[in-house]
Amino acid sequence: MKFNDYFETIPHLKTDRLILRAFCSDDIETYLRIIHDPQVQQFLGGGVSLFNKEPDISNWLNNVNGRLLKTKTVFTWCVELKRENKVIGRIDLGGFVKKSMAEISYYFSPEYWGMGFATEAVKEVTRFGFDDLRLHRMQAMVMSENIPSLKVLKKVGFTEEGVLKKYLFGKEFHDTVMLAVVREQNLN
Repeated sequence: MKFNDYFETIPHLKTDRLILRAFCSDDIETYLRIIHDPQVQQFLGGGVSLFNKEPDISNWLNNVNGRLLKTKTVFTWCVELKRENKVIGRIDLGGFVKKSMAEISYYFSPEYWGMGFATEAVKEVTRFGFDDLRLHRMQAMVMSENIPSLKVLKKVGFTEEGVLKKYLFGKEFHDTVMLAVVREQNLN
């Protein structure tokens, strides 16, 4: 398949413990609990809309599964724990530059932190980016105080490139770490 062919629908990806798939209306209640959690919000810089009713919910679903996909802006995956059929997070790959670079971002329910799920999801999306989309570079930006997320990215093979001082992260200014991995690197 060619780069553009992947944007017809959200690609269905699987790992040993996770399913990465399109969001549906049945996921919204759990997803809203995750994004409204103060522990999750502390690392998002106020950049994620805290919608909680119609028509905002329908508009969001139409955007992530339709408009943003068709314009080749971003893939937004719902992360589901296989054994429980439960939504535990979200992972995005977007901001594509000339079909060669993209940015990865993610967040998970705090009850699933420290169990390797973020690492597993990031590893699979990184694989998809390099093997399927044939990207040259993937990058991530993380608040410097978000040590667990920095560890996740480094486990997958991302390298710290530097710190952007008081960088606009979401809607707030934070010291932000830029990490990246390029195709030529040996991924774990």
